[in-house]
Amino acid sequence: MKRIIFLLLVLIVAIMGFAGQAVATAQPDSTPSAEFNVYRNLLETGDQLLIIYQNIPYAVIPDEAVWQTYIWRLFNTDNVTEFGAVTSYAWNDNGYGYNVSAMYWDAATVTANGMVWNTPYLIRLSQNPMMFASPVDYNFNLAVSDYSVLTTTEDVQSELAARILFIAGDLDVKWAVGAGYSLLNETETDTVLSIYGEAFFRGAIYGLQGLCPQVFAYIARDLDLTPRTWSDTYVTLLSTQYAGTWIDTAKAAGAALFGTGYDLTSLIITLAIAGGLFVCTMLLCGDAWHGIADARTGLIVATRMGFFDLGFLALLAALAVIYGATRMWRVMG
Repeated sequence: MKRIIFLLLVLIVAIMGFAGQAVATAQPDSTPSAEFNVYRNLLETGDQLLIIYQNIPYAVIPDEAVWQTYIWRLFNTDNVTEFGAVTSYAWNDNGYGYNVSAMYWDAATVTANGMVWNTPYLIRLSQNPMMFASPVDYNFNLAVSDYSVLTTTEDVQSELAARILFIAGDLDVKWAVGAGYSLLNETETDTVLSIYGEAFFRGAIYGLQGLCPQVFAYIARDLDLTPRTWSDTYVTLLSTQYAGTWIDTAKAAGAALFGTGYDLTSLIITLAIAGGLFVCTMLLCGDAWHGIADARTGLIVATRMGFFDLGFLALLAALAVIYGATRMWRVMG
């Protein structure tokens, strides 16, 4: 019996506390207002998106976030059947004042609900009866002018982007955001959402990245890339450009002199010339880097003439890069 009495006391205290919570939120300073926009064919043919640009005015911001106190609902023409409901995102001033809410329906849900385009459906902003002593409903109706006349996905997304950017700029003024905290970012090519704008609108409009990628600074798309093919055409051209000439005869003789499958004689002469250029330049300038630059020129000319293999040139180029990087590291270190 004592246990039952104790449980009853706990239940009474909980009910009293819950009842006390019901009258915690004050009524708004004036009647809430809202602007509506409806778009379709954003992600797929037949889907719909409702954007609500709202104002629930409070001079003294309630302690409870707006998602605890208010809910938006869309009804069929019978004003009973509910198509959808959403609470608002608490970003600025706990979500009160000017804010944005949204409802999205995919094509299958639109069909299942029997939602008809350009219909003046009822939109109701309801107060949570657990948070108000005398909860009030505020009724609005969609107008035909609230529906977009565009149908092509790219056009509709562009129109939605313009609306989002307009609201973002208006919120900058209404919220009196400080310098550096604007919801917009001016780039060299366009105006997009800033990092703060992205954070807000992604919370207020779920899935905005897919619905309207144009308002984001970075857009990831499926790129149609053609794989690049590589061949040894240029190397073959260099090695055969003197075919049938006296130079080709001399190169064959140079290969036969050392019994190799390539013109080792020309290779040795080329390296000797490059080495001579390197030593002479280094002695004159006192800097090995200038010697490498001059030797490089001789090697490139010999390679283009077909006397020096392109693979050897690439190897020496890699060594030159390593040397240059090491030298820069020492200087900067």
